[in-house]
Amino acid sequence: MAFALCAHAGKTAATAAHDPDSAQEYFQRGNAFYRQCDYAHAMVCYMRAQKSEPLNKDIQHNINITRSKTIDKMPPESNIFFVEWYKGLVMLNTIDNWAVISIVALIAALLLFLAYLFVGNMLVRKISFYSCVVLFFTFCFSVFFAWNRKYILNTHDTAIIVKESVAIKNLPSTKALETAIVHEGTCVRITDKDMKGWYGIRLSDGREGWVRAAYVELI
Repeated sequence: MAFALCAHAGKTAATAAHDPDSAQEYFQRGNAFYRQCDYAHAMVCYMRAQKSEPLNKDIQHNINITRSKTIDKMPPESNIFFVEWYKGLVMLNTIDNWAVISIVALIAALLLFLAYLFVGNMLVRKISFYSCVVLFFTFCFSVFFAWNRKYILNTHDTAIIVKESVAIKNLPSTKALETAIVHEGTCVRITDKDMKGWYGIRLSDGREGWVRAAYVELI
């Protein structure tokens, strides 16, 4: 079952959106949009690049500059530092690489366990046992990181407003009351996708409402 998990994790690399191989491509496309003063789509590209490389300082720098060009200038959502550190650790390797690490660690752990069982030298047995334990935990963490990376890449819970001006409604209806106005380039958190043609959103300042799905682009 362990090998099946690793193999499945590796296969998802081909279909996972916005993998690190495309991070620089998104970064360059974002630069092109920025030079055209299309800050909304520049932000979309930068955010997609950052999704694959969350610790990339150049990407974060360009996001900060682009955010300063938007009308609303909403502050980014703040995360606890170790959450960002953990995400950076998970995104250090591709799903394929995490799968390879896990398989190699498991094979090595099995070989060392056999050495522990059948080698007579006590020192070798101790080294084999403790090394086996370390490699087994390496296997477990690598499989977990592979699945977690897949989850991060396939979760689209943020979006960028791409329409010049958008009214946030208190209900998913064109006739509902407007609670706020946001402008292109503003980053929002998606809280609800159940209503066809509408997204429930939350702004970084805590305000919530509904916008037409056509007015935002998912990250």
